[in-house]
Amino acid sequence: MPRRFALAAAAVAALLLAVYAAEDKPKDDAVPAMKFNDVVEIAPSVFFRYSSISATDMTVPFGGSNNVWVVFKDYVVVIDANFPKEAGDVIADIRKTTKLPIKYVLDTHHHGDHASGNCIWSKAGAQIVAHTSAARLLKTTGPDDWEKASKDRADYRENTLKLADITFDDIYVLDDGTQRVEFRHFGPAHTPGDAVAYLPKHKLLCTGDACVNGAFNYMGNAETASWVRALDGMAKLDVTRVAPGHGKVAGKELIATQRRYFVELRENVQKGIDAKKSAEETAAGLEMAWYEAWTGKPAKQNGDNVKHVYGELTGKVDPAK
Repeated sequence: MPRRFALAAAAVAALLLAVYAAEDKPKDDAVPAMKFNDVVEIAPSVFFRYSSISATDMTVPFGGSNNVWVVFKDYVVVIDANFPKEAGDVIADIRKTTKLPIKYVLDTHHHGDHASGNCIWSKAGAQIVAHTSAARLLKTTGPDDWEKASKDRADYRENTLKLADITFDDIYVLDDGTQRVEFRHFGPAHTPGDAVAYLPKHKLLCTGDACVNGAFNYMGNAETASWVRALDGMAKLDVTRVAPGHGKVAGKELIATQRRYFVELRENVQKGIDAKKSAEETAAGLEMAWYEAWTGKPAKQNGDNVKHVYGELTGKVDPAK
């Protein structure tokens, strides 16, 4: 091949690689600079509220989960119910963007910062949607969790637990021709009943705690092998942006970053087990420089996560229970 043609072919190849790489990254205006409690329209008639939380600064007041709401032609769909007090704050912010009725609220899972606000949304006229397992766990563990939270939070004492109105197993779709939201379940992950909200027209995925942006992975109800598979399923969707349950909006690469954490954590813990090390010794020797660069927190500080995976891999923790 003549040199000039080889150079031209190389240039075309480089251009195509750049185009393909750009497809997996959001545009500059798709990942806005945000402060806690800011609201930004991240897609046409789709709003993201950035809730306060920090894994490295304990002085930051915990504002529950992030929230997303989608304005349909005649109603509003909300992702995550948050805490009762924060649910009221979110409703106030929604009213700054639309006066349409709030018709559906998705609990991405049963944890209090994502589902305890159900009572507030119900009073506002919304129906609560959840995966079958999330609805079951909210019913079985919710009363005790509510009672414990009531000792420290007035918003719990002033309200009562609200269960799901609508449940689904694999997918639940809302589509009025102007907007389309698909509530999907990819298997056990952060909890047995994790659900995500996929907006195909906007190439946006709202992940709850199945994919977070920072050191916010709680594994108390997790099944990490299945969690990896769930992330693999999410990665197959046509997505350019991810709105996580905690942390900032990011590009699709966040799914791969979250997956890498679980894969490498499991690999490192298995090495510790093979070397006859305890969970504590394994955690103390855990080194993931890339993880600290991502989250601002050394992976070894997440001793509870190491202990959970150690229990899974040694059969002492049964995720099914």
